[in-house]
Amino acid sequence: MPARPPPPLVIRRVNWHRPVWVARVLAETLLLMAWVLLAAIVLRLGQTAHAATAPSLWALGLAMGGALAGHLWSRRWLWPAESVHTSAPSDTQIQAEAQADERRLSDAMEQGRGEERLRIAQDLHDDIGARLLTLLYQAPTPEMGDYIRHTLQDLKTLTRGLAASSHRLSDAAAEWKRDLSHRLELAHCALTWEMQADQDIELSMVQWSALTRILRELVSNAISHAHAEHITVTLILAEDMLTLRVSDDGRGREPEQWAHGLGLGGVRKRVKQLNGEVRWFERDPVGICAEVWVPSFKGLPPAPQRSH
Repeated sequence: MPARPPPPLVIRRVNWHRPVWVARVLAETLLLMAWVLLAAIVLRLGQTAHAATAPSLWALGLAMGGALAGHLWSRRWLWPAESVHTSAPSDTQIQAEAQADERRLSDAMEQGRGEERLRIAQDLHDDIGARLLTLLYQAPTPEMGDYIRHTLQDLKTLTRGLAASSHRLSDAAAEWKRDLSHRLELAHCALTWEMQADQDIELSMVQWSALTRILRELVSNAISHAHAEHITVTLILAEDMLTLRVSDDGRGREPEQWAHGLGLGGVRKRVKQLNGEVRWFERDPVGICAEVWVPSFKGLPPAPQRSH
């Protein structure tokens, strides 16, 4: 293992306030004058000892040089440079600083994403919502009015979800249940909702968005393709293991023969975002069950731990 280089010498300038700076300049001037006076006295004593009429040029230069050297040696008491040796940062310190920078960057990115989501939610509410409401008042048939009303409810759920930075699992589940109940009521399909959770975690935006769209797509498939009359949704969270089942009594069979288009492909993509898996299998005597499970489903940390 190569030897570490010696710690660098760090010189920190001392920024004195103006009154202190003026006082120290005067003190240095007096110190220089004292050294010059001392040199003159020594030169005078040498001249007396040798009975010379005038000091030689060499003696004068030596005296002034000695005075200057003495001044430079003693002035460090007036102008301390605060020279200190600082040890090189350790690997642990470097890693901690890198993690802190990463957290700050992550927080800044999340703040930017939150602001953009809020802007999109506001635009959807103001523009698309207003147009749908106008169409609702002008609907030519009751069926068309119900369809537009259902679309408005979907838009309301979407914009409310986008505007929030996180969702409690219990609140999100209640919203999912209301949304599915409304959709299935319009489709004349019954809903059985079952939920068990050993903790009420805080869902991130990615988790909330993925689960919302997975539920919608699975239920839409049961209504549109299987023509189910009863759908059962089971949501279980136990020991960080999330299990979601959507089963129906429709006409769908042999899921291994299905063509995986945008609907099923979107479900697989969103399950992958959660680091989970999904499968479809037949129920006895009729119907299909879609099961999603996420082995390590952890929510956001408490709010004080998320702030930096």
